[in-house]
Amino acid sequence: MLSPESNKHSESNLDMRIPTLSFALAYSATRAAASTSTLSLPSSSKFGPRVGNFVLSRRYPYPNADVDAGSDGNAVLDTTLPSHSDSEHLIDLDTPNFLSNTSRGVVPHFSRDHCNSTRALRWVHIPFESFLNHVPPIPTLQPGSQPLHTFLGFRPDRHILSLALRDPFDTREMPPNGNAHVSANCSRGVRKVTLADWHKYTVSTRPDIVFALSDTPHTALPHSQKRITKSIERSTSWLSEFLRPQPHGKDESTPSPSARPLNVFVQMAGGSSAPAREVFARGLVERLDGREADALKPFQCLDDGVAGYAFDLAPLRASSSKATGADIDADTSVRESSPLPINAPSPPAISSLLRSSLTCLPSAKPRLVTGASSPHQVLELIRDVGMDVFDSCWAVDAASAGIALDFIFPVPASGQGVDDVNNLSGAEERVNDGMSAGDGRIRENGKRDLGHNLYDVRYTRDFGRLARCFAAASEIDINIDKATATHSPSSSSPPPICPCIACSPPPSLSHILHSTLDTQSYVPGAEGILGRPQGGNDSDSGLHSQRCIQAPFSRAYLHHLLHTHEMSAHALLVAHNLSVLDAFFAGIRRTVVREQSFLDVQESASAIVQGTGTRSDIGCRFEEEVVRFGQAYDGSMMLFEEAKGAWSDVDKARGKGRLAREKEKETPEEA
Repeated sequence: MLSPESNKHSESNLDMRIPTLSFALAYSATRAAASTSTLSLPSSSKFGPRVGNFVLSRRYPYPNADVDAGSDGNAVLDTTLPSHSDSEHLIDLDTPNFLSNTSRGVVPHFSRDHCNSTRALRWVHIPFESFLNHVPPIPTLQPGSQPLHTFLGFRPDRHILSLALRDPFDTREMPPNGNAHVSANCSRGVRKVTLADWHKYTVSTRPDIVFALSDTPHTALPHSQKRITKSIERSTSWLSEFLRPQPHGKDESTPSPSARPLNVFVQMAGGSSAPAREVFARGLVERLDGREADALKPFQCLDDGVAGYAFDLAPLRASSSKATGADIDADTSVRESSPLPINAPSPPAISSLLRSSLTCLPSAKPRLVTGASSPHQVLELIRDVGMDVFDSCWAVDAASAGIALDFIFPVPASGQGVDDVNNLSGAEERVNDGMSAGDGRIRENGKRDLGHNLYDVRYTRDFGRLARCFAAASEIDINIDKATATHSPSSSSPPPICPCIACSPPPSLSHILHSTLDTQSYVPGAEGILGRPQGGNDSDSGLHSQRCIQAPFSRAYLHHLLHTHEMSAHALLVAHNLSVLDAFFAGIRRTVVREQSFLDVQESASAIVQGTGTRSDIGCRFEEEVVRFGQAYDGSMMLFEEAKGAWSDVDKARGKGRLAREKEKETPEEA
């Protein structure tokens, strides 16, 4: 259990309805190795690929939906809560996994319906600084037991919401933080947020996870020793103050146990200095004494009140770029602080810094990292550090640039590609199936792109699905029906299905009539009832349920939407990219569990303890898959740079100044 207070104060927390978190390692090569012997293993045994389970337990005081008093005194139904919820609801999140970043509390390009319909959206991270343009911030004024879920339209029974003050990807230079405040940036300028303000905001909004304030310098390297020391001291002091029970309720002079934040993630301070990171980590596990120990009872150290550890790579990358003179804001057409700069620090250097922060910390707590720039770096951080949760910002930025991701992990073996699996016996050949081998364009280095730049004119008449690595639900249904007579159980299993609204569009339960012409052409009941085709019965509803799923949207259609500035194009791409990312992490979990049997772990652990083996014996198969992934897919991310350029050209083709730009373009051509 991550929070020692969760069991002791479970009853007192019901009035605040703060959920409790737990994290358990289902499989860890290092953990299994340590369990086979009482001898101590080297510090490197803390790191390596691992699979865990992240559980959020949310308690409801009422057996049904929550009811709160509105401003007029009448009862207001909180429709975001499950209508028939039990007293305790669990949200499971298998790790490694990812969270989704937001801008002003909204997932980019997504509506509320999109967020509630996609399966890939489970953990949503919210930077609070964007709400500081109003005093008091609007989310703090919302009624109900789940004010943040209600205000932003997320479902408490499905979504985990985490709240941090700063946007982890905002690396612009800011006024320096003070001993009692952190500088935050909103649409109306810079705001100073004190620790008392932050505690008040978190108590009012009641998120599932809270990030403690941290003093992160946003200046060029190298940082002076005085600045690093001050950063560590401030971050430690702010965490200690934040974990203390604060006055709450009618009698504000007496702190109550429910005013203590339960689920706190700490951002690991120390910057680019490995010794400084070790000092900050040791400060978390040092035993408390004196007045601080009395104020933080029953915690024995600061780490007892911490639910997990967070690492922000964007400040490290930005500081390194500023020190080398690189312009990280050279191309801000897609995102002001893009997580995909060309001059990013090498992954080995980042892995070394992260390991220095985790060496003296317990391994049974989740590790979160933001700012991973590619799936290659994600795999390396899982292999070398053992990270559990990543952000999805790079995948969402890819959708903003018009990229449809198309990759899979582990990479199919030679001769057993996805196209081979798709060709079931007796199935019809798919449309445009011979255009590619099922992945992106092959570069000069022999590696494939991670996706498709749908702004490119080569997709004008490409009527294939967005990803060749995945199949659409409607296609699988047709193939299985036509291959039933000849497809034997020993044959290859069907390919994975992309469940996004672009590849597997769900049937419409109601017809939208835009004009009287639609009324004349529409036949009531033709689309089926509740996903069942017209004329179907209950006995064959399960067999034919997939037939009502519409055909996937083609690359040519998305290409058309992008060039016409249609907003739905980016919504479809975000849904698709998040689904591909979800399948990517599912493949990582399967690889770690399936390809390393318990017997292999026992043998490797014994070899390490006896001095006859090395750390590479554990997780070697996963490392082989990581190497194969790097050999198959291009990690230079040049596709993203090309897509940003194409996005800029299309964006300038319309709007103010279009005629002048066209005239300037025609002049050199005529000359």
